[in-house]
Amino acid sequence: MERRLEVHGKVQNVMFRQTVVRAIQKRGLEGGATNDSQDKNLVRMTLRGDFEQIEDLIAALRQARHGMALEAHQVTTTTVENRRWNPNITMFI
Repeated sequence: MERRLEVHGKVQNVMFRQTVVRAIQKRGLEGGATNDSQDKNLVRMTLRGDFEQIEDLIAALRQARHGMALEAHQVTTTTVENRRWNPNITMFI
């Protein structure tokens, strides 16, 4: 299954995309997130994989403390594989 989302709220300059990538990896999904160059309060996401894992990640986003809200389904990036992240970064979802 594949879902395309737009996330609105305080999503730039708060490590939101990196947090999403870790959440994607944690759930065994493929996907990514891209900032919108025209709207600093918008990130576009693509998720691909198991339906239940995708729904779990979306539910976690809806409960996030940064005032984010999922609004629409639109395209952005491709798979984010073999990415090494700084282990000292704390991710919340």
